[in-house]
Amino acid sequence: MASTVQPYNWSIHAIPAAYLLAFPPYLYQFARCMTASNYTATNIVPRTNLELLKPKLPNNVWQSLVRARGAHLNALEGFPLFAAAMIAGNYAKLDTREMNTLAADYLLLRVVYTGLYMTVKSEAASYLRSTVYAASLSVPLYVLWKAGNRIAADKF
Repeated sequence: MASTVQPYNWSIHAIPAAYLLAFPPYLYQFARCMTASNYTATNIVPRTNLELLKPKLPNNVWQSLVRARGAHLNALEGFPLFAAAMIAGNYAKLDTREMNTLAADYLLLRVVYTGLYMTVKSEAASYLRSTVYAASLSVPLYVLWKAGNRIAADKF
């Protein structure tokens, strides 16, 4: 009789990884805001920097800062759904390999989405970004659906 070795379940570890993915765009935005403004931006009320500095910054710089802030906020907005999905999937004892794969898919899609969010400058390309966003959103929704079905059926 062959023994099956369960893979290490790192899907819960993907939760802090997903949270940390929100911060590179913020750090980029803050550092670039400081240098572009000759350090007149403030850390006292940093959320006001972009609005206060808009008239003082070249438009292309300001646009890149706004996109970075948007990428940061979007990652934070999507984080609770992903965290809930990973916890629910583990609670429902969904397949470890599938949970690992779905967690990795989500993280990869979020990296691609963030890159697109920060670099896309055309209306046409923005739809690619939206497609990647929808794909990333589908991962936690799928996990929650599967977990709900498993729990409802009480088959775990």
